[in-house]
Amino acid sequence: MNREQSRRECSALVAGLDLPALFDLQDFCAQLGQHIGRSIVLMSQSMVIGGLCGSWMRTSNADYVFYEEDTSLLHQQHIVFHEIGHILRAHVPGKELSKDLARTIAAGMKVSDVFRVLGRDSYAEDDEFEAELIATLILRRIGRQPLREVPRATDPSADEAIARITTSLSRGER
Repeated sequence: MNREQSRRECSALVAGLDLPALFDLQDFCAQLGQHIGRSIVLMSQSMVIGGLCGSWMRTSNADYVFYEEDTSLLHQQHIVFHEIGHILRAHVPGKELSKDLARTIAAGMKVSDVFRVLGRDSYAEDDEFEAELIATLILRRIGRQPLREVPRATDPSADEAIARITTSLSRGER
C-alpha cells in the first residue's frame, strides 16, 4: 500500500472514531474494546527492554497495551494511541513472545495465553507508519476537546490566571 492511500484510510478511520466530549483514556479504551469485541487493557510499566516504550500483546481474550510509565502524560498517550493504531488497522503482531520477555512484561499471565507481541522498533515499515499516523491524528482530535478537569492553583490568587490559560488552551471550551 502506498503512503498516500494509508494517509487517506487512517484519516477516515480516526475521523470515524467516537471520541467522548470530555476525553478520558480509560473510558475511550473501554468503549473501543466494546466496539471491537475485545477488552483493551492498559498497563503502565518501566520499559527497560532495549529502548522499547510501548508494545501490544494479544492474548486469547484481550489486547494488552504496555506503555512507559516514566515519561510525560502526552508521551504516554501517544504510545497508547500508537498501539491502538495497530489494533484498529488489524496489523498482525509478528514476534513470537519469548518466555523470558513474557515474564518480564506480563507478570502473572500464563505464557501459553499470549499469542504474539508487537513492539515498535522501526518507523520504516508500513504498519509502523500507519500506527504513528493514527496516534498523531487522535492526539490532534482530542487536543481540540475540552479538558475533563480544570487545573486548580495551589495559591487561590492564581485561579483567575489558570482559568484564562485553560480557556485559551482548550479553544474556549470548558
